[in-house]
Amino acid sequence: MRALRNAFLAAALCAPAPGLAQAVQEFEVKAAYLYRFLSFVEWPREALGEREAPIVIGVEGSDETAAALTGMVEGRRAQGRPIEVRRVRAGEPTAGLDVLFLGRGSSAALREVLRAAPAQPLLIVCEWEGALDQGAVVNFVLREGRVRFEVALDAAEARRLRISSRMLAVAASVRSARRP
Repeated sequence: MRALRNAFLAAALCAPAPGLAQAVQEFEVKAAYLYRFLSFVEWPREALGEREAPIVIGVEGSDETAAALTGMVEGRRAQGRPIEVRRVRAGEPTAGLDVLFLGRGSSAALREVLRAAPAQPLLIVCEWEGALDQGAVVNFVLREGRVRFEVALDAAEARRLRISSRMLAVAASVRSARRP
């Protein structure tokens, strides 16, 4: 009887906590989106450097997403280029990055990037309410229990990025570019 109880206790302790599987899945979905965005965004020719230079994705504030993305892009290419994932710390310069993913709680980092590199052709992707209003180009949102994304064309235009109509067609919402 004691052995059965110990086995049950061990199984209960090893089982994932409720919601943990969903959280892991959310990071994987976001990583997949980040990888797919590379095929639907056009950077200025000079921004990506030489033909074999990698597309570099910086990740700050979400180790889980960084790990999922690193595993996902290993050995893959986008736009004919290798892909590199870098973990970024708050305050590090964004030079050399083509995409920057800022996890929840990184709004101060977003403000710093916008201040330090206002026109850098950098696809800034965030995951908190109101991030588009703060200057992000793409923001992940949860709608009906699913990870979706919204796009701010004005922020993309300010960073000299062109986003494919195919990506815009599947966005949860698209904020148009503002014209003077």
